[in-house]
Amino acid sequence: GWQRQPRGRTVEGALVEAFAKRFDGADVKLLGASRTDAGVHARGQACHADLPRAVDDRALLEHQLNRILPDDVRMFDLRVAPPPPPGGKPWHAIACARGKRYIYRMTARRGAPDPLDRFYRAHAHYSDIDGAALADALAAYVGTRDFRAFANNAPGQEITAEKDTVRTIRRADVVDEGGGDFTLTLELDGALYKMVRNLVGAAVAVAAGDLARDRLDVLLSGDASRCDNPALAAPARGLCLDEVFYDDF
Repeated sequence: GWQRQPRGRTVEGALVEAFAKRFDGADVKLLGASRTDAGVHARGQACHADLPRAVDDRALLEHQLNRILPDDVRMFDLRVAPPPPPGGKPWHAIACARGKRYIYRMTARRGAPDPLDRFYRAHAHYSDIDGAALADALAAYVGTRDFRAFANNAPGQEITAEKDTVRTIRRADVVDEGGGDFTLTLELDGALYKMVRNLVGAAVAVAAGDLARDRLDVLLSGDASRCDNPALAAPARGLCLDEVFYDDF
C-alpha cells in the first residue's frame, strides 16, 4: 500500500526513508494522489514533496533516490511543480488531479492460474464467466452516478447520508485475452474507498451468474448501500493504479 504505517513496508515509507538519506536526515513530507490499499500496485502514482533545499540537477536527484530505494519502488519523471495561478494555492497532488486510470488483470476459469502471474493477476472466479456479460456490466458504470453501494467505510470514516458518493466514470471496458484471462480498464474522476475493487467484484458476479443484471441497476440507483451489495470486492493483487491525470502535466 501507499500510506506510511508505524509497522510494515509501504511505498510512502520507502520514499520518506530515501529522501531522509539523501537530505541528511530531513523529514520530507509527501502527499500521494491516491492511497492504494495493501496488495494494490501503482504504475502511475503521483505525489508532491517540499524539499528542504533547492536542487539544480533533478535528473541526478532522481538517479540518487532510485539507487537508495528498494527494488520494488522506483521514481520517474521528477520535476518542479507548476507555479500557482495569481492568488491561487500551490500545486497539490490530490486537489489538482483531474482523473485516474485503473487497470485490473484477472483470471476467471476452473483450474490453476499461471503461477508467474500470481503477483499481478487475480484469480477472481473459479469457473468460466460470460465475457459479453462482463462487458455489459462494466458499461453500466459509465456516467455520473451515486456509487454509495460500491464504497466501503474507510478506517475511522463512516459513510453517512451526507457524504458525497457521486462520481463520474468516463470509461469502463474489458479486453478478453482468451483462456479465461481478462484485462479491465476504468477511468474516473475519483474513487471512493475500495470502490474500484467493488465495481470489478460486482461485474464479475454478474458475468458468473451470481448477481442478476437488473440487481446491478438497483445498486447503481443511489438508493442502495454497501450492505445491499452482495458481491465481494475483487482481490487486491489484480488492481493497478495506471495513471493520474493533470491538466498541467
